[in-house]
Amino acid sequence: DPDKDQSFFLWGLKQDILRRILLPMGNITKVEARVWAAERGFQKVATKKDSIGVCFCPMDYRSFLKEWLTRNGQLRSENVSCWSEMVRRGRFVDEKGNFIGWHEGYPFYTIGQRRGLGIHLNRAVFVKEVRMETNEVVLAPLASLYKKEMYLKDWNLISAHRVLGAETFIVKIRYRKQANRCMVAQEGNGYLRVSLLEPLESIAPGQAAAFYDADGLLLGGGIIL
Repeated sequence: DPDKDQSFFLWGLKQDILRRILLPMGNITKVEARVWAAERGFQKVATKKDSIGVCFCPMDYRSFLKEWLTRNGQLRSENVSCWSEMVRRGRFVDEKGNFIGWHEGYPFYTIGQRRGLGIHLNRAVFVKEVRMETNEVVLAPLASLYKKEMYLKDWNLISAHRVLGAETFIVKIRYRKQANRCMVAQEGNGYLRVSLLEPLESIAPGQAAAFYDADGLLLGGGIIL
């Protein structure tokens, strides 16, 4: 059976690759890893800049996404309508639902985004909400993006007894975001409710939130709803 033979071949190839990869790096720092690579002749790896954003995109992620959606829409004929719905033009609206302008399709915008909106107003606006169902992107002033609460799904706590209590901890939602103090409680529906001591802007669904103690020890985290 060609299909079975191919599956068996891919399985064997995967196992062979896994045997050749040494993971994790353990206590080796990034600086030490670069020195190790340089000493063994891997100069390109040793001097390569740190990746930011989506590391596997050879271009701006929006350009990559457009190309990927178009290519997959053509390859998967049964889903063409789905792909075309994702990349079709949509409406920029304000918080009250008033029309502001047109955008290229909701997948190309993220919560908190200001640059690259393709719309010019006499005031600074940011993406407050992305409405997939209606292909609308809500724009608002920065002050409207602040929240004092968020919910997490798919969470994991290393020390649940330390986190789920009255004590406050540090939460980070992005690498460059400053640490914010919070309190964490488990809801009846299984989600974690994170109450922030100070409002935090650009809390985006799908991003990770991580908890730390005062010494920087990771205590757990989850995915923002």
